[in-house]
Amino acid sequence: MKVLFVNPLGELGGAERSLLDLAWSLRQADPSLKLELLSLARGPLTAAARELGVKVHELPLPGPLQELGENESIRGMALGAALGAPSAIAFGARFRRVLRDAAPEIIHSNGLKAHVLTAAVRPSGLSLVWHMRDFLSVRPVMRRLLPLLGRRADAVIAVSEAVGRDIRPLLPSLSVHVVLNGIRTECFRRATVEPLDLDKLSGLPTSPAGIVRIGMVATYAHWKGHEVFLEAASRIEAPNARFYVIGGALYSSRGSQLDEAALRQRAKMLGLQDRCGLVSFRDDPARAYAALDIVVHASTRPEPFGRTVAEAMASGCAVVAAAAGGPMEQIRSGEDGLLVEPNDVSRLSQALAHLIANAPVRKRLAVQAQVRAARDLDAARLGAQVRAIYDALLEQR
Repeated sequence: MKVLFVNPLGELGGAERSLLDLAWSLRQADPSLKLELLSLARGPLTAAARELGVKVHELPLPGPLQELGENESIRGMALGAALGAPSAIAFGARFRRVLRDAAPEIIHSNGLKAHVLTAAVRPSGLSLVWHMRDFLSVRPVMRRLLPLLGRRADAVIAVSEAVGRDIRPLLPSLSVHVVLNGIRTECFRRATVEPLDLDKLSGLPTSPAGIVRIGMVATYAHWKGHEVFLEAASRIEAPNARFYVIGGALYSSRGSQLDEAALRQRAKMLGLQDRCGLVSFRDDPARAYAALDIVVHASTRPEPFGRTVAEAMASGCAVVAAAAGGPMEQIRSGEDGLLVEPNDVSRLSQALAHLIANAPVRKRLAVQAQVRAARDLDAARLGAQVRAIYDALLEQR
C-alpha cells in the first residue's frame, strides 16, 4: 500500500510533528508500507520526513494562496482568491499531476488548506482521508467550504473526541474516526535530553539556585493565550520564580499571529522584563521542556488536542492547562496536572503560585504526568489504528 501525505506547511509546528509521529508509527506497524509526503511549502519538515525514510515531493503554494487565512473577512478572502486566480488555476493543474503520478492508494491530507486542495483536484480512483486537527465550527470560511467538498473525501480522522463532536454535524456524509493524538514519549525523557540554557537564550541574568522555571511553549497564534500567561505571571510575587515564552511565528496567513515586539512590549508594561524571557521557537522542543519545572497551556479557546500538554507531561513537568477541548482528554485535574478555566487569569495565577510554593505537589504531579503520557499518549498505537482505517477504505472501494 502506498500512502501520500499532503501538508500545507514546511515548518515544524504541532501538526507537522504529529504527522511525523504518525509516519513513524505506521512504519512500526507495517514496514512494507510505502510512505510519501507532498509538502506545499519548503522548510525543515521535508528533511525530518526523509530521516524517517519517507519519500518527499515539494510543490510550494503560490504566494496569494499561502497568505489567505481565516482571520480575514470572508469578503477579503474571496477578493484575495480572485486576485490569485491565475496562479491558483495553474497550481491546481500541477498539483493534480503530482497526485496522479505518485499513484497512491490513500491520500492523507494534514491541514485545512490541504483538505480543500486535495478534495478539489483529487484524481478518480484514489481514497482521500482528511486528518482533522481543528474545530470547524469556529472557522467562518472552512465550516462552509469543507461541507461543500465533503463528498469528495472518504473519511475523517479526528485528533480527539472534542474534534469529533464538533465536525460530525458539519460533515454528515463522512465517517469520522477518533484517534486520540499521540507523541513519541521516549523522545521527551528528561534523563536523555540536555536542557536548554533558557536564561542565556532569552538574555536574562543567570538564575540563582532554587529558581522554579515556568514556561509556555507555543506558536505566536493569537488564541494561544500569551497575554493570559503574562498577566498571570505579573500577579505572582514569588522571588524564586522565572517565566519564559518559548515559540515564534509559524504561519504565512495574514493576521493569524502575534509578533515578538508586541510580546516584549506587553511583558515590559506588566513589569516582567527582569523575570520573563522570550526564547525563539525550537526545532527540538524536548530540550526546552527539560529546562522547565512547570508548563502552562493557556489557550483562550478550546484546543483540538494540545500537543504541548502531552509533550510536557512526557517530559516530567507539572502542567497547568486550560480546561477546554483536548487537554481535558489528557489531564485528570489534581492527579497528573491541573486544569483551569480558559481566560481565567486569577485562577491561573493561583494555580501557579500554589505549585511554585509546594515542591512536593509539583513533583507528584510531574511523576504522575509522565506515567499517564507513557501509558495513554504514546504514538506507538497510532500506526495500527490508522492502518485499520486505510484497510477499511480500500475494502469498501
